[in-house]
Amino acid sequence: MYKEERKKYMENVLVIGAHPDDIELGCIGTVLKLKSAGKKIIYLVMTNGGNWEKKTYIDRLCETKNAVNSVNFDEVIIGNIKDGHLLHNPKTIDYLSNIIKKYEIDTVLCQYFKDSHQDHVNVGLSAISISSICENLLFYESLTSTEFIPNLFIDISDFEEQKKSLLRKYTSQIEKYKKRNQNLLSYIEAKDKLNGIKSCSNYSEGLMIYKMKG
Repeated sequence: MYKEERKKYMENVLVIGAHPDDIELGCIGTVLKLKSAGKKIIYLVMTNGGNWEKKTYIDRLCETKNAVNSVNFDEVIIGNIKDGHLLHNPKTIDYLSNIIKKYEIDTVLCQYFKDSHQDHVNVGLSAISISSICENLLFYESLTSTEFIPNLFIDISDFEEQKKSLLRKYTSQIEKYKKRNQNLLSYIEAKDKLNGIKSCSNYSEGLMIYKMKG
């Protein structure tokens, strides 16, 4: 009974990432699963990715468009904030509040606020600030999250390959980790496998419930 009621309240979903590829790295499997179930998905990236390590707005924007073009999200919104300059302030809170009201959002998926990247911290805190006007707020894990302990696991076994396919579109990120002798796709697959072990599935994404109706 609880599961049926919970599904009823997750109809209009806003998924928020501070940067291009944050959503894909953290919770795109969950988002794809919700979309396949007929939920309305508003995909929001707060910054354009330009500023750090010589990445440009055009490069990061193209990667995001290449990724989301293959998925029929109901709306894709890309902000114009520079990477590293996202703030938790009234302007950001009003911006998110207006999106929630415009699209009648009942569920927000956002990056966890305990993190070593200031943009992730501030977008997570901003999500808490607008939590009074949405029924459900769940946090997903970033690569730089700290103290993240999931209490909800979403089986994404049917969407893991699509998740990896979308991540391959972010060539600048894959190259960045390659220069560090790290394989980004292998790391994400391993994390999803570990979450799967914790929840008795092949692949899962872990979320932290901040508030959930039902």
